[in-house]
Amino acid sequence: MSTTFEYRALDAAGRMLTGTIEAESRAAVMAQLDQAGFTPLAAEARGPAGEARRWRDLLTPEPRPNDITAMTLDLAMLLRGGVALTDALMILAQLDTRRWLVRVLRDLHLSLSQGRSLSQAVARHPRLFPPIYRKMVEVAEAAGRLEQALTSLAAERQRSERLRRRFVSAIAYPLFLVAAALAVLAFVLIYLIPKFEVALQGFRDRIDPSALFVFNLSAVVNGHLDLIVLGLAGLLGGGMVLARIGRERGLWIGLLARLPVTGTLLAHELTVTFCRTLAILVGGGVDISTALRLIRGVVRLPGAGAEIDRVIADVRQGQRLSEALGQRRLFPRHVVQMLRVGEEAGELPDSAGRVAEFYETKLDAALGRLIAIVGPAVMVLVSLLIAWLIISVMTALMSINDLLT
Repeated sequence: MSTTFEYRALDAAGRMLTGTIEAESRAAVMAQLDQAGFTPLAAEARGPAGEARRWRDLLTPEPRPNDITAMTLDLAMLLRGGVALTDALMILAQLDTRRWLVRVLRDLHLSLSQGRSLSQAVARHPRLFPPIYRKMVEVAEAAGRLEQALTSLAAERQRSERLRRRFVSAIAYPLFLVAAALAVLAFVLIYLIPKFEVALQGFRDRIDPSALFVFNLSAVVNGHLDLIVLGLAGLLGGGMVLARIGRERGLWIGLLARLPVTGTLLAHELTVTFCRTLAILVGGGVDISTALRLIRGVVRLPGAGAEIDRVIADVRQGQRLSEALGQRRLFPRHVVQMLRVGEEAGELPDSAGRVAEFYETKLDAALGRLIAIVGPAVMVLVSLLIAWLIISVMTALMSINDLLT
């Protein structure tokens, strides 16, 4: 029975290496490290699962998706230049300065030195390398096309990350404007309005109702500021929990899918994800049934997963992909027709790629329009709110001045 050991070793340049390795005994760990070209120093059996990572590791962030994308692209470049896979991994580990990414690269290198394939090595890190990544690497290794597969994977991940950034910017800018408006409102109510409270003494029944509402609101906020802060903290914590639950269960995606504008955006995103992933997988040699099963794991639109399950069942019963898609309401008819043409001509990956490019362009344009509309609209509302506060305060002060004169 194999045990997980934590090891320390020196590489050829004298740098200290740390990581984990599975072996039958400590002596086997030392032998494997020596065989990989390292100088073993120590190997200790890992404790219980709760002690698997040291406190220093817990404070160190794991590689982000774009780190893995950049690593994939660099690895493909080195392979294209004729560098052996194990040497390429060690070169990247020596050049990188991010601690967790270096550990991942060294673990991949060590796994290869133990006789594992790259697909088996990346499978040891399921959080960093999704099933599609692992399957593409596995098929590419069997076909001898690893460099091409890594290049395609990196390009697809870059497109997905760019699209995700567009989504985030479409949401973040209006939220920033709302937060700025609330900050200005809080500043006015908590700091500015109380400065004029003395001038209002004896004149509250004579000033404009809207101005009086602002001053009363300021008094309530300042009188219960501690409760308001605690309430906002509770709302923030509850919102974070609710957001996480909603994200895991697809509640927010389901809500956005029912709205007119965001529903169209998500439908375009589903088409891009399905067709782009299909083109990558089928072009890499993955069979249709397996490709659909992997795509099923990445789609986010509620109901789409169940529809893809039915398509998988139809394909396994002998139907063509385009025929099975034509019986569902996943995509517009012209998308299914384009896939049918590519399928009949034996060029399904090319057809799926062209559909994905077309809908990616539409999605990008739709996101641009959404940002162009929502941003100014929120800015106008913020400006109106601030203008109302200023006008109310100035009206109250002018009323008091008229009464005094």
